[in-house]
Amino acid sequence: MHLKDTPPRSPDSIHSVDGLEDDILNQQLSDEDDNEIDDITSDYEPAEDDDDMQDFEDGLDIVTSPLRDDAELVFTKHTGSVFCCHLDPKSGNLAVTGGEDDKAYVWETHTGNVVLECKGHRDSVTCAEFNHDGNYVATGDMMGLIKVWKLSSKMLVWETSVGDLSWMKWHPGSNVLLAGVDAGEVYMWKIPSGDCKVLAGHGEKTEVGVILPDGKRAAVGYSDGTVKVLDLKAMTVLHEVRAHSGCLMCIDCHPDNNLLITSGADELIIFLKTQNGKVASVQRAREESSTSVNSGIAEVARFCQDPSLNIAVTGDLKGEISIWDVSREALRKTISQGSGLTKLVWVKNSPMFYTGALDGVIRLFDARSGDKQSTLSGHEGDILDISLASDNSILLSASDDHTARVFSLAPPER
Repeated sequence: MHLKDTPPRSPDSIHSVDGLEDDILNQQLSDEDDNEIDDITSDYEPAEDDDDMQDFEDGLDIVTSPLRDDAELVFTKHTGSVFCCHLDPKSGNLAVTGGEDDKAYVWETHTGNVVLECKGHRDSVTCAEFNHDGNYVATGDMMGLIKVWKLSSKMLVWETSVGDLSWMKWHPGSNVLLAGVDAGEVYMWKIPSGDCKVLAGHGEKTEVGVILPDGKRAAVGYSDGTVKVLDLKAMTVLHEVRAHSGCLMCIDCHPDNNLLITSGADELIIFLKTQNGKVASVQRAREESSTSVNSGIAEVARFCQDPSLNIAVTGDLKGEISIWDVSREALRKTISQGSGLTKLVWVKNSPMFYTGALDGVIRLFDARSGDKQSTLSGHEGDILDISLASDNSILLSASDDHTARVFSLAPPER
């Protein structure tokens, strides 16, 4: 690091496990003890022979502009692209990163020192996340090997293999882990026991998933445009709708539990009611003229997590950001950040949000006005993931440039 300045495919049936239901429904969840180069111009005539030309080139000074680096700390342990990152939910003092080098590391955000090297992965680590209280960290690779580590003992407490992994998420209030795989199944495990339930697929890849804020339901998006709302206690489908004509790209739930936002390869933004699975509104991914033939596919769709702010934001790889009025389910404003958007996180209890982009720059926007507030530079490759500390004090980023960076943040105006 560099510190600046100081199982095989499941059967068609659904398996049940005694005791897992109580963990999902119980909202008083207890903590477990297992807790340009610049252009150069010169008035000269080309040399007539190669030796003269070489002499000229040897004497030419190349002037470069140094890249501004706003990071407090640069983590350089990975030897390939860093695909995922997450900050521990308690204090943000620990980070976990996973990368193309088949490695995952847990490390201190103030020193960069490695606390735990998560060994044993056999493919790129694309999922890495702390559980709700920071006692466990789960890592998953593209081949579907998932490992869970207990941080207090730095020991591996559980692992499984499920086939090619699409996504993985911890339950927001209990030690329950969900994952979706390319074959179409959705798995749910109680950690550390490994008690498991499986929702059989319908022959389509699970692309995205989100656990609703109530902790009792989840929503899953598939490659054929289907969205399913699940009951986590019974691991059954409550509602199913063919929302998009193309692959689901992203999905999120409003903090009031009642509304989903999805984006698809059909270039549509769809609002769905979680109570009945009905489509509430269908919108273009961003504003377009009547003659436009391509409005862009939204790679990101996120609700503001402050319930008093009925705002959602979507963004695409063309750098277009759309701000939505959720109460009217209508487009409020479209802005361009100048580079393709890859990730988005909301500032807690605020209308501000950070974006990660293909140009390696992180930007802060105000969703009320659409104005850019500030930028964070330093990366020399695409931003692939970002994570914000629970107290909004630091931001962690992962990049194609083989590094993760920690940025110290000034509190944004609200």
